[in-house]
Amino acid sequence: MRPIADDQFATAGQEPVESPITATEAIDIMLALLSDGLDHPELWAVMPQFLDGVDRLVPTLHQRLALESNQRTRVSLVLLIAICGAHLGQAPAMLDQLQPLSIRYSQSPLVQGAIFFVEGVCNPDDPKYRLVGKICPAPFVQLDVLDGSTHQCCASWLKTSAGDLAAHEWQDVWNSKNAQAIRESMFDGTYRHCNKGACPKIQANDLVPADELAAQSDFWADIIHNRRTELAHGPELVNLAYDRTCNLACPSCRLERYAADDNERARFTDLQQNKILPMLKNAKRVFVTGSGDPFASKNFRRLIEQLNAEDYPDLKFQIMTNGMLFTPAQWDRFPSLHRRTAILKISIDAATGPTHELLRRGARWPVMLENMAFAGDLTAGGLVDHFELVFTVQADNFREMGDAVDLAHQVGATGIYFARLTNWGTFTHEQYAEKAVFLHGHPDHAAFRKHMRDPRLLDPIVLLGDLESFVEAAPMEDRRKFGA
Repeated sequence: MRPIADDQFATAGQEPVESPITATEAIDIMLALLSDGLDHPELWAVMPQFLDGVDRLVPTLHQRLALESNQRTRVSLVLLIAICGAHLGQAPAMLDQLQPLSIRYSQSPLVQGAIFFVEGVCNPDDPKYRLVGKICPAPFVQLDVLDGSTHQCCASWLKTSAGDLAAHEWQDVWNSKNAQAIRESMFDGTYRHCNKGACPKIQANDLVPADELAAQSDFWADIIHNRRTELAHGPELVNLAYDRTCNLACPSCRLERYAADDNERARFTDLQQNKILPMLKNAKRVFVTGSGDPFASKNFRRLIEQLNAEDYPDLKFQIMTNGMLFTPAQWDRFPSLHRRTAILKISIDAATGPTHELLRRGARWPVMLENMAFAGDLTAGGLVDHFELVFTVQADNFREMGDAVDLAHQVGATGIYFARLTNWGTFTHEQYAEKAVFLHGHPDHAAFRKHMRDPRLLDPIVLLGDLESFVEAAPMEDRRKFGA
C-alpha cells in the first residue's frame, strides 16, 4: 500500500496523509476540504492515491451517501464517487450521473469544477482542460459592482465577492482577502473560484499562457514574475450591474418588469457619487449595464451624463441594452457616448419577430430592426467603435442561430456573441432543464449539435464563448443543407 501524500494536496490546507488510514477518515478529510464550496482540482488529481491506499473507499462513500441527510454533504459525496469512477475508467458513465447536479447547481464552482475534471478525463488531449500555467487577466483588471457585492468577473462565472463597495473604500475591496485569493488561484492553476462550466474563456481554451502574457507589457511582466495578488493600480474595466431597472421582462433574467424605488435610487446615487465616480477616474472602460437597461435606469442615465470627456478623458463606454430605447432621440441626449463608445451590445436572442417577442417580453420586433439599423449606421459613421449582437442560446431559439449571423450582417453589426442560457434564479430546476438544450441529456440536444455545424457559425464576426466546444467544421453535405 503506497503512502497517501501529495505536496499539491497539502498546499490546499491539509497535511500530507500517511497511510494507512480508514476510509471514514479519508472521506472526512475530503469533505472538510470541499466544505468551502469551491473547486479542488488538487484533490481530484490525487484521488488515485486514495483509491490505492485506502481499503473500501468507494463502498464506504456509497454507504455514507445512503445515510447522509445534509444536502451539501450529499452533493460532495456524489462528486467524490464520480471522481473515483472517472479514475477507475468509468468517466462517461460518471458524466451521465452528474447531469442532474449540473442543472441544479449550474453556478456552483465545486460542482462545475468536478464535472470539468471528469470531462477532462474523457478528453485527455483537449488543452482546455489544462489550466496550470495559464492566466485569466480579468481579476487583475476588472471589477463588477453589484448591489451588495463586487466580483472580478461576471458573477455567473465567479461567485466569490471581493466585498461590498457601499460599505468599504474601493481600494480595500479591490485588494481584499477574497480578491487576492482569486488572483492566487490563477497563479496556482486551480481556478477554484471559477465556474469552469460557464466561463467562456475556459470553455473556448482562450486563457493566455503566463509567459505569453508577461511578454505583452511591463505591466503584465511585473504581475506574472512577482506573482502579485495585491495590486497598486485600480481596475481598468468597471462593470456597473447594481441597478436592475429594465423596460422589459425577459424570462431569462426576471419574472416581471422592475424599476428601482426611491430608497434604492437614493442608495445608488450615494454609491455613484462617493465610490463609482472617484474609482472611474483611473479606469479605462465602464460597462453599463449587465443588470438591466442603461436607458431605463434614471441612475445610469445620470451617471452617463456625468462621465463627460472633459472630466474623464481616458474613459470609454461599453453599453449593453435590450435595444428598445436605443433611438436617435435617446442617442442625441447623451453626447458623452459619442465617439467614446468602445462596444455597443444589443441583446436579441432571436432572428425572427415571434421568437424575439417570446423571449424578450415587452419588445417589438419592428422597433428592434429599426434601432439595430441605427446602431449599424453609428458604427459605420465612427461614432461607435464596435457593435455586437448578443444571443442567449436555449431550446426556444437555437434553430435561429445561423439566421442571427445573417441578421448581424444585415444591420451592420461587427460581431455577434452566442452564450448558453444561465439560470439567474428565474427558472425552477425543471424549467431550466427544459430550456438548457446545450446539456447532453436534453431531448433536442442532437438537433442543437446539428445546428452548431451550420457554417455560418464559422463567420469571423461570430463569438461562441462557452459554446465553442460544440463547433466543428461543417462537411460539404451540411453546407449544402444550410444553403452555404
